[in-house]
Amino acid sequence: MLQPPDEELRRAASGDERALEVLVRTYDGPVYSYLYRLVGDATEAEDLSQEVFVRMARGLGDFGGRSRFSTWLFQIARNVGIDHLRRREAERARAPRAFRVPPAGRDAVEEFEEAQLLWCCIGTLNEDLRSALLLRDLLGFSYKEIAVILDTTLSTVKWRIYTAREHVQARFREAESSMQARPVPEAKR
Repeated sequence: MLQPPDEELRRAASGDERALEVLVRTYDGPVYSYLYRLVGDATEAEDLSQEVFVRMARGLGDFGGRSRFSTWLFQIARNVGIDHLRRREAERARAPRAFRVPPAGRDAVEEFEEAQLLWCCIGTLNEDLRSALLLRDLLGFSYKEIAVILDTTLSTVKWRIYTAREHVQARFREAESSMQARPVPEAKR
């Protein structure tokens, strides 16, 4: 992932609105994409992205460059996302609702259905596995960067990504075989 020049970071840390705007524009898409896949809701991901950038702006003075900027930013994004998931789970525990299974795609396009099914399978992962998988396979962070973002060891990151991929593949094959076993309804004339 591209890194902003040190001078741009210094200007942003000193309150330069244009430099902050450049950082937000540069990282808005990847941060939103990560949060959307982590929390599973577009509106919540938008709100959480804004919170990430507010925290980024407030914390830039303390950044210090000990890690890559993108690694630091995605630590913030992960923390915001995990905090949100925990709050959401606490709310659900207080007010139980019926479980809603997201649709597995009903369009005629088979690729779209497979993609929907894949994202549903990824959505079944716990937050640690899902976060590691998204950082690697969606955003392309290195294993070392993911270890820093998730504040864990390199071997734990490797295990989480391996386990997540195995789980998703098994769920996907299971879901595909159950879909193929169902009779296809005939079109009404």
